[in-house]
This record gives sequence, C-alpha cells and structure tokens, in this order.
Amino acid sequence: MKKKLAIVIVALVALVGLVYLLIPNARDEAKDLTSMQISESDGTAQPAAAHSDAMQLSISAQNTRVDFSCAKIVAGKTLLVRGGWSERFGSEIEGTLGVDPDTHKPLTIQAKVRIDSLWSEHDMLTTALLTMGFFRPQEHPWAAFEGSFTPDDSSGAGAYQVAGDFQLNGITKRISFPVTVQNEADAIHINSAFSLDRKAFDVLFKEEGAFGLLTDSDIVDMVAVKLQVDLPFAGESPQVPPEVGQTEQPSQQPQLDVADWPAMFIETIPSTQVQFEMVLVPGVPGDSATGARPFYIGKCEVTWDEFMPWVMGNDLVDEAEVGQERALKLRPSAPYGTVDRNFGTYQRPALGMSQLAANLYCQWLSKQTGHTYRLPTEQEWEHAYAAGGGDPHAALSADEAERMATYEENSWNDSIGDWATTKVGQREPNQLGICDMAGNVAEWVTDAGDQQVVRGGHFESPAGDLVVGRIVEDQEEWNRDYPNDPKSQWWYVNARWVGFRLVCDAPPVRTSE
Repeated sequence: MKKKLAIVIVALVALVGLVYLLIPNARDEAKDLTSMQISESDGTAQPAAAHSDAMQLSISAQNTRVDFSCAKIVAGKTLLVRGGWSERFGSEIEGTLGVDPDTHKPLTIQAKVRIDSLWSEHDMLTTALLTMGFFRPQEHPWAAFEGSFTPDDSSGAGAYQVAGDFQLNGITKRISFPVTVQNEADAIHINSAFSLDRKAFDVLFKEEGAFGLLTDSDIVDMVAVKLQVDLPFAGESPQVPPEVGQTEQPSQQPQLDVADWPAMFIETIPSTQVQFEMVLVPGVPGDSATGARPFYIGKCEVTWDEFMPWVMGNDLVDEAEVGQERALKLRPSAPYGTVDRNFGTYQRPALGMSQLAANLYCQWLSKQTGHTYRLPTEQEWEHAYAAGGGDPHAALSADEAERMATYEENSWNDSIGDWATTKVGQREPNQLGICDMAGNVAEWVTDAGDQQVVRGGHFESPAGDLVVGRIVEDQEEWNRDYPNDPKSQWWYVNARWVGFRLVCDAPPVRTSE
C-alpha cells in the first residue's frame, strides 16, 4: 500500500511539474513603459487652464479605448492578463478634448469612465475586479480626469505631457504621463502607453484566499495602461463595432448558375494566406433530407494551419483585441498543454475543440472570405459519404480501411509511443475526391436534434467502427481530466479525436482578369 501511495505522490508531483513547464512565462509589459508621475493633491480636482476659444471635441466610448495589462507571479513565472474599457462591452466613457481651432493642437481634456463595465479576458478576473476590492463601483462608479497638454520638446514633434487630477476609488492625485498626437486634415489621434502604480489608488486584492493561494503580494504593483482616442473634426462618426455576441455578415456576392458550378475550388484565407480545397457534392432531386441543390464540402478536415491562427488571434492588429474577442466569447481561450498532443501541427487535422469553437471558426472564416462556411448537417455528411461510393450504414472492408482510413490498426506512431493522426489527404480519397471521412478525426455535424454529434471514424477507432461511427457528445467524460473548474467550453482534453470539416453552400464567383 505504501509503495502504491508513493507512486501516486510521485506521479502527482511529476504532473504538477509538467503543468508548470507548460505555462508560458509572459513579459511584464509595465516594465517597458514610462511610469506615470503621481503626486499628492488637495483632494479636489483642479480645473485645467481655460481656453475660451478652444474647439471642443466630444470624447465617447465609440472613439476611445482604454486597455490595461496586469501581471501576477506564480512560482516565479509571470502570467499576464489583459482588460480595459470598451464600447463593445457597454462601457460608458464621456468627456471633451479642447483643441486650438487653427492648429488643431490639443489644449485641455476632461473625461470620465464608468468602472462597472470593464472587461478582461477571464470571467473570474472580471468578477474579482468588480467585487473583491480592486475597484469599488458601488461606492465610486466613475474614474475621472481633468488636465492640460504641454508640448514635450525633448521627445520630438507630436509629443506632449498631460498633467492633471485623476480620481479613482475615491482617491484624487495629481498625475502626469506622456502622449503622442497625430493631426490629420479631418481628425486628431491621441495615443499613450504608461505604467501606473495600482496601490497609489488603493486598487488592492482584499479578499485573501478567494482564489486559493493567491494574495495581493502575488500581483505586480505596476499596471500597463494604453489609451487611444480618435476624434474626427467633421463628417461621419467612427464605425461602431458589432453588438456583443453578434458577428458581421459576409458580403453578398452574385452566384453562378448551378449548372456552371466547378467540380472543386481552392479558397485562400486572406489574413493567413493558408489555402484549402472544397469539393462539389451533387444534390439529389426530390430528396427532402439533402435537397436538390448541390453543396461543397472540404476535401480534407480543417487543419491546425487553418484553425490555430484564428484561435491565437494572429489576424488581429494588437493583443488587446484578442482579449476582447475572448471576453465576448467570439474566440476560444488559449488551450492548456500541448494542443496537438505531440502529433504535429503541419497539415494535420485540428482536434479536441468543442462544437461551439468549430461554429465560431466558420463564422470568422465566412467574414474573412465573404463566402458562407458552416458545419455539415448529419444528412449532408452521410450524403457526401454515400455519393463518394461508401455505405454509411456499413463498416469498411479490411482492404478499404487500410487504403482510405487512419484508424487503430495503422495509426500507431513509434516516435511518440502513441496512436496519432496523420497529415490530411494521405489516404486514398473516395470517388468524389474527399479524404479521411472514414478516419483520422471524427467530425462535428449539426441538426442532430437535442444532441451534439460527431460522425465518422478516427485514429483510435477499431475497424468495426469505420465508418458507421456516430458519437454523441458527453461533456463530463470528454473533459474528465481538464485541470480547471469550471471545465472549458472550448476544448476537450479526453476527446482528442474530435475535429471538423467545412461545408460551403455555393462557390465563390471569380472575376476574369
């Protein structure tokens, strides 16, 4: 018994060590920034110098962003979390910027931000920031600033120092920080990045033990703050982002007549230049399940090359946008551990994602390309398999399985000592030119009633499950070993054989050059 207990303890220690090694050590962004200068105030906001002839521009949540990143130290490693205030999350930001009517140089600024609508990329942190002492929105719902601009000749054209009174958490202090100003014919753009000592404004984690061993001393004092204000002088207001939970619809393009649809087309994702191939599946006239209209289905399963840039937000301009997308539940959280299970990522099928993640990827891809992509229905999946010469109600023969599927008997990988996926398209395609429907990873389908279902065999399937495999999602079992609670809605640790394939309802119209 003692020997078994010792083995268990050693295994747990090894697991903790592995998790620690997999945690990325982030760069503390506040260390790279000029610190805000903070001095004592008499407790009342002092008005900025008056400029009676100044042009007043309206500051709002639509033209202003305030982002922050904060760090905590866990076992010597720096973990970074992003957040801020944004119109996309219902934030209220209001104020005015006074500018010289002739030169458009900034003179004064007045602004305030409602604290109870901030965002962060982790739900638990958002709750903590609003309820556990960091901010006290019930007592002090607004942060306010009133100050003036002074040109900073030592830093070059467009550089200013802004000085004024800042009120946060009921504390008012005199502050000064650097900004850069870009003047255009129709707009003024103000940007600033600096570090702020949170403790100067009593921004403290006061409920010790609420998150296990985390205490305020684990949280780095300096917070990186980024300010962006884009104010037009005239004309249209800046474009308002989509409402929370909504996505922009792909542009509508003229469609080819069905008789002119090509047998295949190659799509290129604009933001990554990754390509994939779509294969035409003929319709079945009079069939109410599939309809008479043909559709396109992915020649191969969606690969990590296609999927991972979306997960990590590689298409976005800055890292704060990634955090906002995750806070809005429009992108998954970053996966824990080795996302590919050491199988490899290049040209291999993406795996382990939930149907929610797969569906949101389809929405993003549709926006990227202007063509409507989605998951296949269960009827469409079966029809594509049957139209390619297979019988969706019978397993493959031994010869067919070896030629057309990556499954239990041919997926052992000696180099990693485990069953594993293979690169997509390595097995023989069916009669339509579609690969891997019988194996490699099982594939999400829709319209399965109250259930969420994957179809097809996968790299761990025994021969008898090819290809009649139909597996109903079991969230508890599929995420049995997920390390956090609550379990992820994006990733399944124990369902490493789940992937997906795309459907497109019509081909893109290519204009002749």
